Amino acid sequence: MLQPVPTDPQPAGDQVDARAQRQTPKAPPPQLDDAWRAGRKLSEARRQRGWTIDEVADRIRVRKEFLEALEEMNVKLLPGKAYALAFLRSYARELGIEEKAIVDQFQDECALTREDVTKPIRNPSSKPRQRPPWAAAAALVLIAAVFVGWRALDSQLKSDNEQVVASTGPASVGATPASTAAAPSRTVEIKAVTDGWLEARGPDGTVFLSRTLRAGDVYRPDPSPGWTLHARDGGAFELYVNGMSAGLLGTAGMPVLGRSIDEIQPLTQASAAPPRS
Repeated sequence: MLQPVPTDPQPAGDQVDARAQRQTPKAPPPQLDDAWRAGRKLSEARRQRGWTIDEVADRIRVRKEFLEALEEMNVKLLPGKAYALAFLRSYARELGIEEKAIVDQFQDECALTREDVTKPIRNPSSKPRQRPPWAAAAALVLIAAVFVGWRALDSQLKSDNEQVVASTGPASVGATPASTAAAPSRTVEIKAVTDGWLEARGPDGTVFLSRTLRAGDVYRPDPSPGWTLHARDGGAFELYVNGMSAGLLGTAGMPVLGRSIDEIQPLTQASAAPPRS
């Protein structure tokens, strides 16, 4: 009696997909240059994968605007440090980049707040000052006194001018005042003596530079009032004002936090005391 030949059951569709995924070769890691900044590493790795920003945003469920901010290293567009680092880890994991290395580099180059091992020495001039409770009232009194004085002076000047016009005639009205001398220009330069990290902030705390300068690099900040400089090693940078040396940014081997650009003067004009760090 003939026996039926057993046949292998057809694998379910889910099993076939799982096997196909296991047999798919893993993509090689992207080829990145160590000299590139963190944002460029992200964009170059994405291009090597052949993905668009929209595709990656759909893959990891992160908004396109946040991924673009990571590639452009624009921390102002990110929703905060915790979210920014979480998005960065997800992005690096999807691209096949080593997460810890890219996170550390991103924080270092974008100056995201981190707890430093050494406690920085704060410039005494940058410490917040406590205002006494009567300061607001005194300020109002001072403003009122200035306003009253200005009104009185303005009235006196108008009276004197009317007397001058009446005595000298119409020809005196067209007299041209003497021109004022233009304020001298001021150029500040920071030159890296050795490799070192430097940060420059505007009056409102905006970070305009935050990266490691190589020996010989020169950075020219805006000399407007209120700018401050920060460095991990004050001896790594030499200052110049209008081409004249103004000494080192701070003490060699010591960090500098909040040195005002306003106080930087050439050594021929500054006091012999060492710069504050």
